[in-house]
Amino acid sequence: MTMSENHLSAWETEWKQYRPFLISFAYRMTGSLSEAEDLVQDTFLECASVPRWEVRNPKSWLTKICANKGIDQLKSAYKRRETYPGTWLPDVIPDSLQVWTSLHGGESPEKTLIASESLTTSFLLLVERLTPEERAVYLLSEVFEYSYREISGLLEKSEDACRKTAQRARAAMQSAPKFAANSTDSTDLIARFFECTKNGDNSALVELLSDESEFWSDGGGKVPAAKTILTEKAKIANFFATLGTSKAFVSGDFKVDFTEVSSRPGLVISRRLPTGLWTFETILVFEIRDGKIARIYAQRNPDKLKSLLSP
Repeated sequence: MTMSENHLSAWETEWKQYRPFLISFAYRMTGSLSEAEDLVQDTFLECASVPRWEVRNPKSWLTKICANKGIDQLKSAYKRRETYPGTWLPDVIPDSLQVWTSLHGGESPEKTLIASESLTTSFLLLVERLTPEERAVYLLSEVFEYSYREISGLLEKSEDACRKTAQRARAAMQSAPKFAANSTDSTDLIARFFECTKNGDNSALVELLSDESEFWSDGGGKVPAAKTILTEKAKIANFFATLGTSKAFVSGDFKVDFTEVSSRPGLVISRRLPTGLWTFETILVFEIRDGKIARIYAQRNPDKLKSLLSP
């Protein structure tokens, strides 16, 4: 066994203990589960060059490596998204998938609520407006409850600089519209929306939508998707009324499941492959405000959906 392998072996216990936390943090940083897993794996590889006994606080050390790698990765990711074909959306994750437990976190009801809200698509889209450093500081302070002194050590910046960075980030995040938490009423609303979609009932769909509704669809340039973000409820209603007559709702090779997705009510449309196995075709997430549907996010990019099925 080489020296590097010896070091990695010595880190095994801490790695198993803190990997779920690191995945949780990295996913909120990148908006991508596959990128988060790669980022955390790269963090683990850093352990190969550092003897375990030299590190007094393994969680802080691993978080520092992960946070700084995440900042570097985001700087290049933002440039890639400028040339992304169509509308970019973060990964959406059905709550029923086992990975959700690792992402969710939270011990008390208050912490659980904060963790849930920071996994919603609207939250992950909003933090896209922040610089990489602002995003790291905001997540560490507001979601993971690190002190500015701790963040200062992790990012190697002064406490005052971290505090000012957090203030800028909070100001940007406070401009976000507020959506309702999941409830029985929201589930019933989505069920009515689905029925109206199947029936092609355009006028009924309009009534279920907020005046400020938006529809985002990410096909990654690989499958059909709305070319732009739709911001008029008449156009959104027409889109879904037309969709209701498509083969996704009449063919036996498709099925629709109601489930929570990214801590919000959602629909998972699956397609049966020639092998008989099922694969994700589209995952829809709904945001509710004042009893109306205010946001609909459709993740259709096959690469992003495939990553959810990876072991």
